[in-house]
Amino acid sequence: MEGLKKPLSILSLVLAIVGLGLSIYLTYVHYNIDALVCGTGGCEIVQTSRYSEMFGVPIAVFGVVMFTALIIAIILRERLPEHADMIGTGIVIVLLMAVLYWAYLSYLEANVIHAWCQWCVATSLVTLAFLFVESYRWYQSYSRIGA
Repeated sequence: MEGLKKPLSILSLVLAIVGLGLSIYLTYVHYNIDALVCGTGGCEIVQTSRYSEMFGVPIAVFGVVMFTALIIAIILRERLPEHADMIGTGIVIVLLMAVLYWAYLSYLEANVIHAWCQWCVATSLVTLAFLFVESYRWYQSYSRIGA
């Protein structure tokens, strides 16, 4: 995969893998709360709150699905250069929606739950960094073609 040697693609892939790992861990501890390791003391409160699920599905499962889809999209973007701009735009849109949702979840942690989960915050920061990298890449791809 020659295209994955591009530094931004590699960075995006690393961020997606880290996000996937965090989401898998959060999914695991959702069902096995005794396995939770927390330095803030608020992780269990957040993980057992009514906001830890949506439609009966742990929020972390949505993270697993999202990061898996983004890993696939990054690989496809590199393998299908004729569709790279469209795939890149999709990646940015997904990440923007994820950051907005995680901002809402952070609001809940601060103002409703009154507890912070270090793993949730880490996932949010990884997603935000991922959005910055992909937004820069997206901007570069469109400025290259003069759009």
